[in-house]
Amino acid sequence: MSRIFPGWVLTSPVLLLGVFAGGATAADTSLTNFSATQFQTPTTGAESLSTLPNSPALIAQNRRSSMSTPSVAELEAGGSPSPTASMGQVTSVSQLSDVRPTDWAYQALASLVEKYGCIAGYPDGTFRGNRAATRYEMAAALNACLDVISDRFATKEDLEKLRRLMQEFAKELAVIKGRVTNLEGRVANLEATQFATLTKLNATIIFNVSDILTNDQAVAVGAALPVPRPEINDNTVVNNRVRLNLDTSFYGKDRLRLRLQAANIQNYAGLMGTNMGRLGYDGDSGNQFELQKAFYSFPVTSRGQMILDFRGGEFNDNFNNFNPFLQSSDTGALSRFGRFNPIYRAGNAANAAGVSFKYDILQNKERGTGVTLNVGYLAPNASNPQQNAANPAGFNNAVGNTNGFFDGAYAALAQLDVRPVKNLALGVTYVHSFGLDPFGGTGSTGNFSAANPTRTGFANSTADSFGFQFTYRPIKQFNIAGWVGYSSVDAVQNQADYPTRAESAEVLNWAVTFAAPDLWNKGDVLGLIFGQPPQVISLSNTFNGGVPGPLPPVGAGASSRTAFNSYHLEGFYRFAVNRNISITPGVIAIFNPNSNSVNDPIVVGAVRTTFSF
Repeated sequence: MSRIFPGWVLTSPVLLLGVFAGGATAADTSLTNFSATQFQTPTTGAESLSTLPNSPALIAQNRRSSMSTPSVAELEAGGSPSPTASMGQVTSVSQLSDVRPTDWAYQALASLVEKYGCIAGYPDGTFRGNRAATRYEMAAALNACLDVISDRFATKEDLEKLRRLMQEFAKELAVIKGRVTNLEGRVANLEATQFATLTKLNATIIFNVSDILTNDQAVAVGAALPVPRPEINDNTVVNNRVRLNLDTSFYGKDRLRLRLQAANIQNYAGLMGTNMGRLGYDGDSGNQFELQKAFYSFPVTSRGQMILDFRGGEFNDNFNNFNPFLQSSDTGALSRFGRFNPIYRAGNAANAAGVSFKYDILQNKERGTGVTLNVGYLAPNASNPQQNAANPAGFNNAVGNTNGFFDGAYAALAQLDVRPVKNLALGVTYVHSFGLDPFGGTGSTGNFSAANPTRTGFANSTADSFGFQFTYRPIKQFNIAGWVGYSSVDAVQNQADYPTRAESAEVLNWAVTFAAPDLWNKGDVLGLIFGQPPQVISLSNTFNGGVPGPLPPVGAGASSRTAFNSYHLEGFYRFAVNRNISITPGVIAIFNPNSNSVNDPIVVGAVRTTFSF
């Protein structure tokens, strides 16, 4: 319902003349974005200004604004005001053609123009001072104009008139203030209770083309050599791996990662007869997506970080493995062995869960030096609650319990990282493991048994592994890294003579890697790897009730083990097409696979194309 204000209102020096636009303060600016109807309650039944016979003639304009003020009708229509929406700031009341000195409000208008400069007219030069305005319109305009007036000098009479106006519109101002207070409370509640997380998606897609380029399959040490020699019957393959990483941070310094993976890159070990030539990114889920990794990392102190693995735990992901340019399965070495010291793979499994902790004992960020202590624990069968009983009748059934988080198979790691100078890092690592492969499927087949060379189980075995790693970057475009890993494996049991016989073995591996980043173009990497995959250098047996004795003789025509004679040689070049696409062709060659000199070399060729975003 509209109300015509009595004539004395126009004598006030703060007559607002409509709804303000372009105010000097934040409160003024907020009002310019609303029409007069937005300040009306649903029960008033007041008409919007655009429906009145005459559009408002009084438009308040901040004297500090350089833009023309739009009319309320234009704001309600949702359009942008035209440059001629108003005649702009009136500098003299004589500019208003329909205001004459004989009008009863002439002196009030002249005072507003001369003292406050907040009068604007219509484009045709008229003022239209006789149209009606609602109380809500006046209240909103008054509230928006207070900040302008507060910056100006006002006489005692002006302030008294302002006081009377504030009393007149006290109820309307209270309504507006209540709405603002309510909005502030709702915003504060939302800020306090909202689930303030930031989740990012990053992904890698690998398209792989590979083939085994040699013909003869490797045989294990101690096995009778078949005639004719077994051949590798394979075809060139094209396969893929897709990883989708969802990284969420709850307060900026933590990270929850969920990784979904689908792949069909098969393991070459069965075709080649050895683990030594496996690709570093193999894995087959039938191209079905599965949760491949889940962990949560967060700072404990200013120098410490905790990592909780719920699935797919890997020591090589949690700690520095000292092979920065070749460690990634997406863009690093093509081979499994060439990525890092195999002792980091102890405990790695699809269901591996555990906890890791890193603490910077010393740190100098300016010099890039420091000392870091790392400790971790992984259980590869953490999700399986069923206990395994001893079963000498069949070795494929686990001998002893390997399931569960604490009482089953596990690996515990401790490592000290030392960075004495900016471009050099050294690491000393110790891993104790039980009931699992200490080398993660990178060494010879049948490492530990002359009588049963194809056995790959490690139930009830324990291993103590020691590693030394380094990485050194003397110049920007060259990095050299390497490692030595030694493992003592005890109580490796065979099906045939369990439980009277146990084997103990010493296993060694080492490698030197070279990387030349940004060789031709930024993002390119030339990589070269040379070393020896895990292989037995010493083997001893106890049998017949625990009496030590020599190894049993091998069968007729069988080969014998020769220490230090398996070699891994790999070369590749990663072409960075752009920051999101790289193509990596390369060759992997294994000499004397399975530590058996009668085996011909095995050569694998591969081209890996990686898309990342």
